[in-house]
Amino acid sequence: MSKKTNVKPPAICKRFELNKNDLLKIDATTLSWMAFFLYLVRKFEARLLEFKGDDLLYGPIHSSIGQEAVAAALGPVLRKNDLVGSSHRAHGHFLAKILTYYAPAGFNPLKDDLSPTMQDTVNKTLAEILGLAAGWCNGRGGSMHLYHAESGNLGCNGIVGGGTPLATGTAWAEKLCDRDTVVLSIFGDGAINQGCFHEAANLAALWNIPVIFFVENNQYAVATACEDASCVSDSGLRGLSYGIDGLIIDGMDPAAVYLALDEAVKRTREKPFPFLIEAKTYRFHHHSGPLLGSSYKYRSKEEENIWSEKDPVVVFPRELIARGLLTGEDLETLEAKAEASVNTAVDFCTAVKGNRRYIPDSKWPTVDTVENELRGEEDLFQDVTFVEQEDFSDTKEISYVEAIAGVTLRNMEKDTRVIVVGEEVANFGGGAYGATKGIPQTFPDRIFNTPISECGFVGLSAGAASAGLRPVVEIMFPDFSLVAADQLFNQLGKLRYMFNGEMSFPLVLRTRFAVGAGYGGHHSMDPVGIFGLFAGWRIMGASTPFDYAGLFNTAIRFNDPVLIIDDHRLYSQKGAVPDSPLDHFIKYGKAKVVKEGSDLTVLSYLGMMQDCLEAAEEASEEGCSVEVIDLRTLDYVGMDYETIGRSIKKTNSVLIVEHSARSMGLASRVSDEIQERFFDYLDCPINKLTLPDVPPPVSRPMEKAIIPGVMEIKTKMIQGSRHLF
Repeated sequence: MSKKTNVKPPAICKRFELNKNDLLKIDATTLSWMAFFLYLVRKFEARLLEFKGDDLLYGPIHSSIGQEAVAAALGPVLRKNDLVGSSHRAHGHFLAKILTYYAPAGFNPLKDDLSPTMQDTVNKTLAEILGLAAGWCNGRGGSMHLYHAESGNLGCNGIVGGGTPLATGTAWAEKLCDRDTVVLSIFGDGAINQGCFHEAANLAALWNIPVIFFVENNQYAVATACEDASCVSDSGLRGLSYGIDGLIIDGMDPAAVYLALDEAVKRTREKPFPFLIEAKTYRFHHHSGPLLGSSYKYRSKEEENIWSEKDPVVVFPRELIARGLLTGEDLETLEAKAEASVNTAVDFCTAVKGNRRYIPDSKWPTVDTVENELRGEEDLFQDVTFVEQEDFSDTKEISYVEAIAGVTLRNMEKDTRVIVVGEEVANFGGGAYGATKGIPQTFPDRIFNTPISECGFVGLSAGAASAGLRPVVEIMFPDFSLVAADQLFNQLGKLRYMFNGEMSFPLVLRTRFAVGAGYGGHHSMDPVGIFGLFAGWRIMGASTPFDYAGLFNTAIRFNDPVLIIDDHRLYSQKGAVPDSPLDHFIKYGKAKVVKEGSDLTVLSYLGMMQDCLEAAEEASEEGCSVEVIDLRTLDYVGMDYETIGRSIKKTNSVLIVEHSARSMGLASRVSDEIQERFFDYLDCPINKLTLPDVPPPVSRPMEKAIIPGVMEIKTKMIQGSRHLF
């Protein structure tokens, strides 16, 4: 007879409830801090809502009025070197962390006045939310994207759940660097339904990462109630399947939040491992703006009244007085200091004319800086001589895939910050395709096999990069990058600019382009066109082992994310590299004329280069002189239009050849740019030879039919040389 037994979960979730004496466990200075933060955050956000109503605040404003207990507790609990990553509703978290960071030793808000530096943090936080030049990010981030690295504020994130992998990755980097830092990742009940949380949580447990996942369950994701969004009412249970213990607490009570968080921080610091806290709380206003949720009919006034009776700004001070821990006069002092701080910040950001406040023109950022800080602008190559293969006489032959593995290993030898992350990268002696050969044996502690969770391991690697490591991340096939689209494009592709250059992502992403190998439509995407939509990415593609090593060395020195595309058709092909360590550099933004000609300019990249060269040789036998250019750098900023233009002025005709569908690739973008820059030198329309707009089929003859071959390329070349396009 069959038998069923209960399976015990690998973790425990408990409901944490205060008893009447727990408040006595918290010292008077900490209680003063907590009361001060309650008042400060409430008054700060109330003023923001006023500014919104007066049209002084541009864009949405997500207040945490009603939820201040979390901010009140986290400031006193965390050390100065601990870190906080938060959500779009994070003004209070940000202020609590930055004020306690800059508070002098022994500071007591009841007895001491805010120092000028402390007050300046309130001023600049308000300035950032208002979009002013004095803000932390020059006004670029605003309310949802506050960032200040020095104080441990890892950044607030406008994508629901998007910051969780980044915070987890930062905690991972802190652990790898042997620091006893704890990272607090705060997000809402809506975010815990996002896949990125679950991928990050699984990796955090696998790799013993010291991160505390803190869920502010304010009962609603915009207007959708928790019971309508999740079949599990207690978010604290969500970590159990990953072996992560949890606590469910009263998020309206600062003392409960403080004691639970204090326990979690001590536990996580002593033995690095993730922990989960769910704080049940309530936002008094609608998702954004000054109106109540009941105004939009998705919740009742009766419900709001019940929760308002738990208002932490009212209940907690009343309890302190009742227990004799602080006096009414003490609380009046703290409230007055909070009011004064907010008023000072308001005066810092605005001026008064008549009975109306306004923002003086001098407070706004100058618009001539709008394109600054998209990428690292510092000169990172002052000690470098850029070279080409022709500059070396002593060479040896290696395969393309040997160049990938060899140059990666070489950089790991030179820089302990370089790590390798991806699926199967430490298996099979060097990854699924040999691209990490030798690394698992040489640096077993710096190469990390991941689960199949691209969003998770890309996000963690991005967080690690922002914390100072230099990850080399492999996505096995480019199509899989779409699973990690938020982390690749919203986070890596945008955050440096949004944070005014204060955050950097020195990360190299490798992916293997496999068109022509029968992998079908889910494994054969050319990623250039998609990554090229996001200006924060640099993109490189090498057609020879020499170029791969040189471009990789350049890529890994940048403080920006760089995509390097591997072409599977080249993996086994050999080419010359210096007969010495693979330390040479090829200049970013420098295309290469691999064959000179006078009748037609052909632009291409990666494996298609060989077909173009073969076609050009055959075309020359028919009197067609073709100049072939290997683009090598494939993003908009790095495209070498100087070299392209010089060739066009000579040939007056252009053919662009690539192994991407017309709608997905570079050809249309490059041809448009050429027409704008060099129209007067063109004797005919620019021609393009690409794949048709279909996903590559698996059938061998069908796939072969959609990929331009040597004969088709040659025909186009001859037509172009005679200006018959």
